[in-house]
Parts: sequence; structure tokens; C-alpha cells
Amino acid sequence: MEKIIIALLIILFIFSATIGVYMLDRAFIPSNDDTYLELLKYHNNQKRFLTDSREKPITVGIYNSGYLYHASHDHGINKDIVEELFKRMKLDYKIEILPRVRVSSMISEGLLHMGVSTVETPERAEYSYFVPYFAEKNDVLVQSDAGISTEEELLQNKNIKVGIVRGYYYGEHYTKLIKKLEKQKMIVEARDTEHLYKMLDDGWIQVTFNLSTSYLFYIDYYKMQGINIYDWAPEEEPLVRNLAFSKKCFSPAEIEKFRQTIDEMIEDGTIYNIFKKYIPEDNAKRMCKQ
Repeated sequence: MEKIIIALLIILFIFSATIGVYMLDRAFIPSNDDTYLELLKYHNNQKRFLTDSREKPITVGIYNSGYLYHASHDHGINKDIVEELFKRMKLDYKIEILPRVRVSSMISEGLLHMGVSTVETPERAEYSYFVPYFAEKNDVLVQSDAGISTEEELLQNKNIKVGIVRGYYYGEHYTKLIKKLEKQKMIVEARDTEHLYKMLDDGWIQVTFNLSTSYLFYIDYYKMQGINIYDWAPEEEPLVRNLAFSKKCFSPAEIEKFRQTIDEMIEDGTIYNIFKKYIPEDNAKRMCKQ
């Protein structure tokens, strides 16, 4: 009997010791084990591109769009703004020259961290954060020999071809007009801005809608003659253009740092002065807060 009691006491002691070690271990892991905390932090942020502990540069997608950027001289408004932004924030970055349609899709997939000159839409808001930095309206470009100066004249002339860039948002007024023109089979889609102006220069289209930062460049680039410019939506506000950030790569707190820096660049006149380097002062004032 005595042997049985001793055996039970030994088993009880071993069991109590095991439980004690386990509880002690659990008590100390959360507060003192730095490795555990780092692993927890990584798990919570594994899809986030932490700007304070990154190993790779932030990739920024830029595309050909006249004075905003053009590969023929490898500079432009957007590139200058990106360079100044990252200089002030002391962050590494890499500019990728891409087709415009690829920029949005790559941001949505987290394959690209940032894009430029983006109009916020409900669809894009699902995968992007936005930081505004200028606003611009679309104007109407018409070949002078088309004999058109108003929207009504355009709708009455079904022989005219109107060029638009696939996937581009033109604002409420011109989007409604484009839908009417599509019903009349007057719309021709271009792959991108480069293709649009090539078609205009070659006479495949006679009318298009675009921003002054683009058409001022391409009219000069192709040495076009006889292009009339109109504003058929005088009451419409300019569309705000944003830097777009992938939600798969940044946190809201990180976006706030970018927003603060861009706001500083607007307030101290840096962005306005960049625009004024490339386009007439009147156009720069219309696009920037001055």
C-alpha cells in the first residue's frame, strides 16, 4: 500500500511540474519574447509595404501622356513631381514606364505600388488609396475642315469619327456625349494617348477630347495644323487627378505621410512651378491651387 501511495505522489509531482513550466512559459512569451512579437507583426502586415522597414524601392508607374511624361525626352510633370516627393520623404523609388491600362491593373494586383494622374472611381477605390495633386478639364479638339464648332453640330454629322482612349474617364458631361455617339457608331477607340493623336494626325478621326497637358504637347510633336479647341462643358468642374496607391502595399497611416508631403508641395508652390515649366501660365493656374 505504501508503494502505491509513493507512486501516486511521484506522478502528481511530475504532472504539477509540467503544468507549472507550461504556464510560466505562456506568461512570459507575449511580454518578453521579441521574436514572437516580430513574428506577430509580420503576420499582421505580410501584405503591407512598410515604408519604414522596406527592402525594395517603391515602384511608380508612369505612362506617355504629353507634358505629363513622354519617353522621347524622358521627363515631364509627373516624373518631376514624383522625384521631388520621394526626395522630401527620403524614400527609395523606381519609375516604371508602362502602358496606361496596365498601371491600374497592376496596382489592383499589388504588382505596382503607385500610379499617377488617376481619377478616383468607385471601382478603383476598392483597391487604391488616392492623394490629389491637381485638377484638369477635358477640352474638345476638332479639325478645322470638319466644319463643327458645337456639340449639336457634331451629333447631326454622322460622317464624323470621334476618337477616345479605351478605359479613359472623360467626366460626366463628355461620358454622356460619348454614349450618344456610340449609338450613332461614330466612336473609334484608341489603345492609348499616343495612338489617339496618331489617328488625329493621319485623319482617321476628326474630333477627340483630351487634357491640355496632352494636346499642347502632341499638336507640337506632330506639327499639326488647323486644330480648333472648344469647351463644351463650361459648367463642369475640373476632374481631380490623384496619385494612386495600392491597398495591398500601403496602410492608411503611410498614405497620410504622402498626403502631408504633397500638401506641402502644393502650399509652397512647388507643384505649380513644375507645371509652369511645361505649359502656359494660364493653364498651370487652372490646374493648380494658386
